[in-house]
Amino acid sequence: MLLLNDAPLLSMAGDIRFDVVVADALKRRVKPFRGWSRELSQGLGLRGPAHALLADAHGVWAWAPGDRYAAAKRHGGVREWMRAHAGTDVRLWVSAAFTQSIEDLASLPPRDDAGLRSHARQAFVDRHGDEAATWPLATWQNDVARGVVALAGIDLDALRRHGAQNGVRIRSVEPWWHHAFLEAKRCVPALAHAANAHVCVVEGRAAAWITHAGGVMSHVRRCVLEEASVSSLNETIERMRADRAGDDVPIVALGHGLGDGGDTTRLCAHVLGRLDGDQPPQWLRPSTQNEVH
Repeated sequence: MLLLNDAPLLSMAGDIRFDVVVADALKRRVKPFRGWSRELSQGLGLRGPAHALLADAHGVWAWAPGDRYAAAKRHGGVREWMRAHAGTDVRLWVSAAFTQSIEDLASLPPRDDAGLRSHARQAFVDRHGDEAATWPLATWQNDVARGVVALAGIDLDALRRHGAQNGVRIRSVEPWWHHAFLEAKRCVPALAHAANAHVCVVEGRAAAWITHAGGVMSHVRRCVLEEASVSSLNETIERMRADRAGDDVPIVALGHGLGDGGDTTRLCAHVLGRLDGDQPPQWLRPSTQNEVH
């Protein structure tokens, strides 16, 4: 079962979900990703298709249910969007800019979920200071590995309260990089059979480097590019290749936000689509339905 801050949540589609979630166990993809917040205090019945939001450092991109071909619209922030869309449900994705990971998974003790989170929280505090003491945490595990992700920079309890004031119910909060990672697996079936592979999800200067082993996610690392360019991404890929990948391990890159990302012929990776554009490409638009992927 998926847990958020020790509170069991409602069942829904299987994704990584952090906070204020109506969610499900991750039996189909990444077994339980446990993590980040409290049960919704509102009723549990769904009110039709939800809107989809992607929160990044500059605001939110919003997709309305219905027209699957419509581009996302920009809003100044989640709260602004909530005030303009009272009485709706929303699924919220968050940029890699708002996530932090444990770099050395070998340092994580073989404990139960509560012990793992306690150890990870202290590690985040040691690295990032006292502010990390209140970050929501999510732990995940599968047949290959286990890990911990923290959500930094978004006060989800305050967001839930603001939503309640406007009749907006948050169905789920998820990392955008995991949504993109699952789409990469769908587009590149060979990833499911590769002993080792890497997926780089780009969002301007923010990026997530996801290690894939034996068909499942085994490690996630947040990266910050020197600049939002193909050359800077190439430098990051080469550095990660030297540290973790090796020359013969396949690397897949996808995302948006690189100024010159329309031409990726120089990139040392298999690129899905284009990497330019200020919003995610249309083919990466998230589902607003209950069942996803």
